[in-house]
Amino acid sequence: MATAKFTIKRGQVDLKDVAVAAGSAEAQTETLSVNIDYTAMTRGDVLWMLDEVKQKIQAGLWPPL
Repeated sequence: MATAKFTIKRGQVDLKDVAVAAGSAEAQTETLSVNIDYTAMTRGDVLWMLDEVKQKIQAGLWPPL
């Protein structure tokens, strides 16, 4: 199963800050999981960060690894 993990930290929201690495297996195929540690994040923070991940996917090679 081919997987990829995109990681971005709050406050570091440029394309260069989105890290791409091998992901871990999902329980089923063709699945996207989003884990958010929202301890000190607003809804706006989360949406901004997800948008940066989207831009990273659009700008990069596919598949990502």
